[in-house]
Amino acid sequence: MPSLSPIPSNREVGIEIDNYIGHPSQSPEITSHEYIITQRILSGGDPNTPSKPGAVLMCYTEVATANLEENTQTPLIKLGKQQLFYVEQGRGKIDDGNHFWDLKPGTGVLIAPETAHRFTSTTEEPLQMILTSWYQKDGVQPIYPIRVRNIDQIPSEKAAHWDAYIGKELFGPGDGLHPNEQFSIVHVPPMMMGDPHAHDVGFEEVWLKLGPDDAYMLLGSSLREMPMHTAYLCPPNGKSVHSNLNLLSDKTQQWFYFARFPYPLTNNPDRPIQESKPLNHHS
Repeated sequence: MPSLSPIPSNREVGIEIDNYIGHPSQSPEITSHEYIITQRILSGGDPNTPSKPGAVLMCYTEVATANLEENTQTPLIKLGKQQLFYVEQGRGKIDDGNHFWDLKPGTGVLIAPETAHRFTSTTEEPLQMILTSWYQKDGVQPIYPIRVRNIDQIPSEKAAHWDAYIGKELFGPGDGLHPNEQFSIVHVPPMMMGDPHAHDVGFEEVWLKLGPDDAYMLLGSSLREMPMHTAYLCPPNGKSVHSNLNLLSDKTQQWFYFARFPYPLTNNPDRPIQESKPLNHHS
């Protein structure tokens, strides 16, 4: 995180900051798992020369919204990429044909490539999720076919960046991810913002605004509104700072955060997992 004084403007850096921001309303609906409707927020590309707005992810295929209609079940399928789902609304289950895990708001699901899995929404409310997918490289071998955690069972980490970012790590290297990789839910208390800082080449960091409220973001020298499901990549140029702002006076807000650091993570917290249950015992 280079120390910048003074912080250069976007014009001085020569960056079109809106190329690093995405929202699902800008993308068509695409069907996954036959019944899950996805809309991309950010997609794969070159963050140094984006071919289109939002095409800036080097290590990831996409981050998207993923919705399964009420009382609907997908087929049991296998996909060749790593997937991570985070449940925002609704209830349901995921199963592998033999065991199942309950899904509710705050549940994260990590699915290894070529693992059989099936989603079911079990109420009159759609199952609304965030999806991140990517292809494992660098010799990374998944440890667990399906790994499930709920954010309510995870202790908060020490606050960072002006004590504004209070994180809960959903998945990290100990779950079979890349040694430099982390997925977290970050809370920002009322009327607070993180200290603006930049990331250098080799650092891939994404912030996605979770609902229900909207927020604001600072990217370089520009402030932008950050409606629910807006996401941005921190430009990896060592110059363009970023920060998330919660301007509500009475509510803590949440962000979905994931990053591929240019160095291995040494802090692998011990967090409880959600155990599976035999599928034939589910009534």
